[in-house]
Amino acid sequence: MSLTVRLSDFVYEARDYRGIEVGAALNVMLTTPMLGRATYDDVVGWFDIAQEPLQPVLAQVEGATYAFAGQVRKHFLFENPDLSIAYLLVDTPTPITLQASEFDDLAPDVEEGDWVYGVTTLSLAWEDSLDLPLGQPIQAVIEDIRRLYLHPGPGFGLVQSVHSLPPEPLGPDQVWLMIRTQIERR
Repeated sequence: MSLTVRLSDFVYEARDYRGIEVGAALNVMLTTPMLGRATYDDVVGWFDIAQEPLQPVLAQVEGATYAFAGQVRKHFLFENPDLSIAYLLVDTPTPITLQASEFDDLAPDVEEGDWVYGVTTLSLAWEDSLDLPLGQPIQAVIEDIRRLYLHPGPGFGLVQSVHSLPPEPLGPDQVWLMIRTQIERR
């Protein structure tokens, strides 16, 4: 499956600003930003619980934005006095880890076996990331790299395909990777 995902500077830094070039093989997990339940107007996306089973879907809307539907395979709840976050491994055609919270910083009432759906942007996390307590590692190959130049001056706002990224921080530029995935079901 071909996907477009965002590469954050934080994730790139975790690999010492190396190894991102067209043709490179990656072991990664796909993740979402923090999503709220039924917050339909939220610009980062939303999710909800379906009352009946759905066909698993991961359909590109535009860029790194996807409509998704799938069954929750695993559930991990992170709680501390200030915040509760549910991490949900969702079986879409390529598994994604959905990060969810609700108003008042309460974790949503979602369990393994529930069917969820929504819209979100996809980002990468490395297979060995300690920032993501659960996920489904996948193998992917980089097919294209698109960089949005946001440094003031000539070229500001230009989106350009590049063969590789330099070994330095990306900010304030934004980067999207076009990847082809191979899934190893576990």
